[in-house]
Amino acid sequence: MGDDYNKLVGELLSRRKRNLAMGGEEKVARQHQRGKLTVRERIDLLFDPGTFVELGLLANQQPATSALAGEVGPASSPARPEGAEPTPADGVVTGHGDIDGRQVWVIAYDFTVMAGSMGMTGELKVSRLRELALQKRMPLVWLLDSAGARIQEAIGSLFAGSGHLFREEVVNSGVIPQVAALMGPCAAGTAYIPGLADFVPMVKGRGSMALAGPYLTKAVTGEDVTQEELGGSRVHTRKSGVADLEVGSDEECIEAIKAYLSFFPSHCEEPPPRRDPDDPVDRMDEELLDVLPESNRKP
Repeated sequence: MGDDYNKLVGELLSRRKRNLAMGGEEKVARQHQRGKLTVRERIDLLFDPGTFVELGLLANQQPATSALAGEVGPASSPARPEGAEPTPADGVVTGHGDIDGRQVWVIAYDFTVMAGSMGMTGELKVSRLRELALQKRMPLVWLLDSAGARIQEAIGSLFAGSGHLFREEVVNSGVIPQVAALMGPCAAGTAYIPGLADFVPMVKGRGSMALAGPYLTKAVTGEDVTQEELGGSRVHTRKSGVADLEVGSDEECIEAIKAYLSFFPSHCEEPPPRRDPDDPVDRMDEELLDVLPESNRKP
């Protein structure tokens, strides 16, 4: 019996180690070459040290050898082809942790795993997390870096409960703060999320939001267009108005999220957080004397 448990524990630790490594050293290196942090580096920056609790770390796309493979239905994920690489955490990290001592939930897509695409298993995790965030009345943060839904898995609007996403965002609006940070390319499914979020920061030169990427656009329209022209931070902070803030790096984006949440209560039934002011009420500022003109005929 002891040997059996040692084997099982060994397999568990091996799976944990493999999934924590995300898409592997080569894809992690490629992420860094693009000037982006990995999903787990972003989470480490977002939460207070030692407070993050992950839900669904051991998730993977359903393997073909599983007994469940024969039970696939119209709203289920097709089995992973035999010999295909596993999909650590199925390309999305979900969980909760503390930011400045207050609990926050996170959905963070991992671009090193199938370009952060939305798979059946991963979206079941996401659906459950959205439900928990509203139930527990805790702020919800999306860290978006995703190629959108996997065409081979996304069958109809019932795909992993993602068809309820927008209704749930509306229900959450005004109840819990919702942040959608665009830290990489976001197409189709993940591009819709920011439109209903409360605060949308975008990383300049890397974050983008569009229904399709440059290759698909060219295939359909014949037009050559860059990712930035399709839906970069300049387009969405200056023209469409979907994004609220343009930042220069992943680190700056994380700091903006933390600063934004610091002004809000965790939910609508709670008073906003308070800080003790350190600015004396009788402080003088001589520059104020030049704000108003001497003549009331001048604005």
